[in-house]
Amino acid sequence: MNGVKKESKEDKTLTNMIKDITFHYIKFFYEKELENRNVNRISDEDVNVLVNNLYSSKSESLKKYIRDTLKENLGDKYPKLQVNMILLEMFEDVDYGIQRVITEIVNYQNLKFDKK
Repeated sequence: MNGVKKESKEDKTLTNMIKDITFHYIKFFYEKELENRNVNRISDEDVNVLVNNLYSSKSESLKKYIRDTLKENLGDKYPKLQVNMILLEMFEDVDYGIQRVITEIVNYQNLKFDKK
């Protein structure tokens, strides 16, 4: 083998759940920022600043939110070890995680305003 661990279907599903929970969490703060500024959209640079600030100030809160949400949704099937490994990996490469969230929000804004 080449040393690369093949992801199982369960891992992909769990990874996708964590991704969705993360985007939901960040989007909550994004929507709050829009409301505070009384605007419908913020600049890409402001999205960058917002996401960077959230990752630096709320990373522990985000991890807890992910764990709690998964426990609530999965009940007895909550895979603690797998979740911890995914979170460890996710926060090891913070720059990648931040860039993914920034891209998602910028795309969301662009789609939202292209429809009008």
